[in-house]
Amino acid sequence: MSPVESPLRITGREFRLGGVAGWVAGISLALTLWVQTAPGLRGSPIDGESNVTQPIDTDPGEGDEAYAQAEHALATATDERTKLQAMAALVNLQRRRGDYTTGLAMAREGLEQARTLGDKRLEVEFLYLMGRMHWNLADYPRSIETHLEELKLVPALGDDALLARTHVALGLTYERFGNRDDARTHFDIALRLAQTAGDQRQLASILNSLGNYFLAEQDFPRARELHRQALSIREALGQRRAIADSLTNLGLVADAQGDSAQALVYLEQALAIYQPLKLRRYIANTHRRLATVMRGTSRTAEALTHLDQAYEIAVNLGSAEVLGAIYQEYAATHEARGQFADALAYERKLTASNEEMRGDQDRQRMSELRAHYNAEQRELEIALLRRDQDLKAGEIDRRRLQNLVLVIGLALGLVLFGAVLLLHRVRMRAQRRMQATTEHAREKAETAERLKSRLLMMASHDLKVPLAALNATAELVGRSSSDAPIVQRLADIMRADTARLRSLVRDFLDAAAIEEGNLQLHTSEINLAALAQAAVDTLQPVASAKGQALVFLKPANELPLIEADADRLRQVFDNLLGNAIKFTPAGGRIEVAFGEAGGWAFAEVRDNGPGLGPAEFAKIFAPPARLTPDTSKQGDSSGLGLVIARELLTLQGGRLEVQSHPGSGAVFRVLLPVAQPAATV
Repeated sequence: MSPVESPLRITGREFRLGGVAGWVAGISLALTLWVQTAPGLRGSPIDGESNVTQPIDTDPGEGDEAYAQAEHALATATDERTKLQAMAALVNLQRRRGDYTTGLAMAREGLEQARTLGDKRLEVEFLYLMGRMHWNLADYPRSIETHLEELKLVPALGDDALLARTHVALGLTYERFGNRDDARTHFDIALRLAQTAGDQRQLASILNSLGNYFLAEQDFPRARELHRQALSIREALGQRRAIADSLTNLGLVADAQGDSAQALVYLEQALAIYQPLKLRRYIANTHRRLATVMRGTSRTAEALTHLDQAYEIAVNLGSAEVLGAIYQEYAATHEARGQFADALAYERKLTASNEEMRGDQDRQRMSELRAHYNAEQRELEIALLRRDQDLKAGEIDRRRLQNLVLVIGLALGLVLFGAVLLLHRVRMRAQRRMQATTEHAREKAETAERLKSRLLMMASHDLKVPLAALNATAELVGRSSSDAPIVQRLADIMRADTARLRSLVRDFLDAAAIEEGNLQLHTSEINLAALAQAAVDTLQPVASAKGQALVFLKPANELPLIEADADRLRQVFDNLLGNAIKFTPAGGRIEVAFGEAGGWAFAEVRDNGPGLGPAEFAKIFAPPARLTPDTSKQGDSSGLGLVIARELLTLQGGRLEVQSHPGSGAVFRVLLPVAQPAATV
């Protein structure tokens, strides 16, 4: 399976490394998934959407006029609840326009204000919008987490239509996440709820999502029937944009069945609706889809005309995603016409567009970091101001009391005695404040001590087993010194245990170096297959000891060289192979396979162990937690192997992908860019 075909990717936001390095790794992996699931040459279906702020019989569009009206509504809101409702409408428009950075920041602000106001319905609305924007960014684990939090609140509102919308969102996310069984379950629940609630608008959206589900399953008759039902409902409701969405999806079904003529009819009808609504993103995408169908019927000249129209619109959208899909179709169309130089030029533009998307993702994540940092700084400043105010107030009270004591002391001795008592009380207050400050400092020191103890416990737990094994082996060597074969075997065991100790120590040192940003790389051109085979040869005795088959599948064709640090890349393979050996039961099989796709060379470590579920994905890259299957209790490790492996690949321009289902083993895929040939003078 090539990187593009993989049905499952893991994003990096929920799998944190320590410090900023973890955020950067998350950005890289999340962008990888988003780019790989972006619309391809045939075009992806239009998933069901819910506009939480507009009546069902109107469609405000997503143009500048609608956006200006939403901003005006927010600026003129007269009370807190109305302001939050206007804010939700504006966030929804920002999502539909692709402004996810601004939308997420405003949604988080609205969520906090809704919680402060105690309005559960508004809290649900902002959680829904945040979950959908994480979906748009292909951050599926965080999207699932957000929608599950939403699902806890919705039942208390007693609104079946709202509950159906939440299940639809979860279904869409699980489907993109590769968990199609859970996606179907949520779609079916949503369908029953919408039918019970009698919400025709929500019912049409669910039918649309189910139609796309069966389109992906290649059950074209069922997909066509569901989209026709959704279209019928939307026509009765007068939802113009939604009608165009259904027509687009029917066009994609017809194209998938090879009925290009009918596909063109549906897509042209959709375009005729989008144009007066001034939905520029939808218009550009529809022109691109028309070009795709025409290319399939060898009408390449007309296809280029549609692509030119799509490009004229998309170039002003500021969306690298839309432009990237158009560049991809340009390249395919020119290739079909035999114009390979033009096709190559558009492939380069596609690469540049993908790099721009990577930059947008980086900026969005760094904006999140800045927002969190600023929030923490504001809280710290508020705490410092309050402390200063308390100290100043105490100082003023003390001076006033001293002056009062001085005046009264000159007049009456009795009053002086009372003043002394009052001064004593002030001193006691100051002493209590000092004790409180000291206690706070002591608590912080104890916290640091507990953290240090935790690290020492990890180190002692992970190191004691190989140390004990070394000691026992040394004793056996001493008793068997005259038996050369036994001494040789014991020496091999000692070398293996020593290697494990070095690996554990290296994991601790590397984790510290990565956290501090001091990790150094020395790259060169490397043969990926040869390096992986060396790692397989080294760990072959360990696998044999567990009764496992560790198989090296030689690539059918010689792989191109990659640019990487050989020692660090070998460390990645040692960690992945060691992990597979640890989790695969006795008698299991572990394979190392290779491939090349789209300027990347990759190696896959496959096992038939217990596999991973969604719960494990949420923790797989979060040190120092371990996985939940019972087999994870076998062996010793620092709990940092996968974290370090992914970070090392990220620092070398590569990435680590995971594919797994419970009971079906796991595939860890190492991807690295192919080394570019040196420029000639």
